[in-house]
Amino acid sequence: MHRFSFSKSLICATLGIFTLPALAAFQPVSEAALAGESDRSCHFNADTSYDCTSTYRYTILTNNGREMISRIDFSFPESDRLEVIKAESTQPGAKPVPLADTQIDTRMAPNPDQGFLRLKQTSIAFPNLRIGTMVSYTLREHTAAKPLNHEFHYVWVLPPNAVRMDRSKSSFSAEKPIVWRSDLMDDFTFTPSTDNKSLVIEQKAPRFVNYVNEAGNAYSRNLPRVELGSSTRLQDYFGDFARRYTEITGARLPAISARAVAGLKGLPPEQRVSGLMQHIHDNYRYLGDWRASDRGYVPFTLAEIEDRGYGDCKDLAVLLTAMLNASGIDAQTTWVSRGNMSLGLLLPGTSSPNHAIVRARVNGKVWWLDPTNPVFSPGRSMPDIQDRWALVIDPQGTVRQEHIPQEQPVVSTLVRKQEHFNPDGTARTSADIEMSQMRLMRLSVADTQSGVSGTDQDLCDGFSKEQTDCTITRPATGFVVPHKYQVKAELTDLRPLKTLSGQSVYQPAFMTERWDDLANYRRTGQKADLYLEDPETMDYEITLSGLKVAQNIKSCTVRSPWFDMDLNGKQVEGQYRYQYRLTQKQRWLSHDDIMSGPFDAMLKAARNCNDQMQQVVKLQTAA
Repeated sequence: MHRFSFSKSLICATLGIFTLPALAAFQPVSEAALAGESDRSCHFNADTSYDCTSTYRYTILTNNGREMISRIDFSFPESDRLEVIKAESTQPGAKPVPLADTQIDTRMAPNPDQGFLRLKQTSIAFPNLRIGTMVSYTLREHTAAKPLNHEFHYVWVLPPNAVRMDRSKSSFSAEKPIVWRSDLMDDFTFTPSTDNKSLVIEQKAPRFVNYVNEAGNAYSRNLPRVELGSSTRLQDYFGDFARRYTEITGARLPAISARAVAGLKGLPPEQRVSGLMQHIHDNYRYLGDWRASDRGYVPFTLAEIEDRGYGDCKDLAVLLTAMLNASGIDAQTTWVSRGNMSLGLLLPGTSSPNHAIVRARVNGKVWWLDPTNPVFSPGRSMPDIQDRWALVIDPQGTVRQEHIPQEQPVVSTLVRKQEHFNPDGTARTSADIEMSQMRLMRLSVADTQSGVSGTDQDLCDGFSKEQTDCTITRPATGFVVPHKYQVKAELTDLRPLKTLSGQSVYQPAFMTERWDDLANYRRTGQKADLYLEDPETMDYEITLSGLKVAQNIKSCTVRSPWFDMDLNGKQVEGQYRYQYRLTQKQRWLSHDDIMSGPFDAMLKAARNCNDQMQQVVKLQTAA
């Protein structure tokens, strides 16, 4: 994929994050890098802190397995504790050898790019590893309670990996009854005590699930997982946090924020929202600061945020909420799970969200606003928060669950391109491009991060990899992008035609790679779902002159739940004109859909339609 790359990494790490992998087709168990066993025992204390003792054993099966465990790192907040109770390695046919103290190192972990994290990091390094070596280590961990947290919530996700897990047993106990919900955990048994204050989860048989050779935009959205908690009620987990948020957002605005709100008075609601998003972008950095304490879900006060001039997601979200409400726009701080994909809620607990945004009602429509992003398109949700649950805080401190919908396709790219072919085989190209939505937002971010000159060169390269005297004319971009944005390009294409069997062939590179990749997915038996980002429509009109085509293309139309395509061409006063329109309707293509009969029919029709654009042409000689 090209992932939604300009979203800043979430450093609201205290909201509980786990990584969801990009994946692939099944790997045979004979290629497992390690064989593993684990025993884990955790107790949830009355204050929601918990203590775990875990033992792991790994036998190296391949050289890759040797690399995987040559050094193992454990990062944990400074308020938590981690102790290596025992670590040893055993060579084939030999006795266990304890790991020397010099092979265990604890230090402060490096800070992320956009924040301060008071994390410690303990590393263990096993010497003399070879195929057949077994390593084992036992950890004792204490995870401290977070402020205002009165219910425990524990998430265990089993992503594919290169370890063949031969045995695993996890035992949990608590001071009050444990509730749990699971999904796709058929390979495990669940044994609760009669009072439900303990639960044992044990693997039934050896298990190996890993993937290879998947696309870069491939994800497994169906992962075995289980969630443990002390309640099934949303308000039990989030009620005290919600009340604290309403106290913070209901406080008097600090001076700079108040002046910003006053300066937008009388403007239409859309302009007030854009103005406040611009104000936060101009005056506050996205920067997490957990040096003083582990705040968990609790934001700084409005005055503290304004004094610092930076904040993490929850800080900027409460500031925006307060400013929107002060400007007369109904706004509510909201928790979500941000990312390309989001798992559904099994239990509505505090380990599920990882990000804070704002729900605003603007002229009767709901806008989902993320003040941590470096660009803003009014009225449209970013792809990394679309189509998922959202936990919204109302003014009374009650939390309700809503759903952020997938956005509908809009025209993101409209190209009107003219190519005049010279007798020497070059072509003078001019194009008028209209951009909006994600295409425009990427352009704006590229201008900021790489500079306008570098971005203009990328635009030129999009027309031809072999071009000269390219000029791009366009207005400056900014944080708030308009609904439509105009770009004009002029260049000379040095190699616009291909030569096949002695004939000159013209074929615009419209989405050929997309259809080839999908055909390859089906041919190679890939397994994961494909992430396509924002639904969109791309519309092209290309006019050719200075040549003759052997024959007119056949018009074609494709309609499906996933893509719509229209292609036609015609002669216009000695010129030849292509019109091509493609609509991508979904953010995701599921494995089941891609392998289905209707998708196969759509794919064949789309490839056939796409092939119609390849034309044998003959250049006109100079007069």
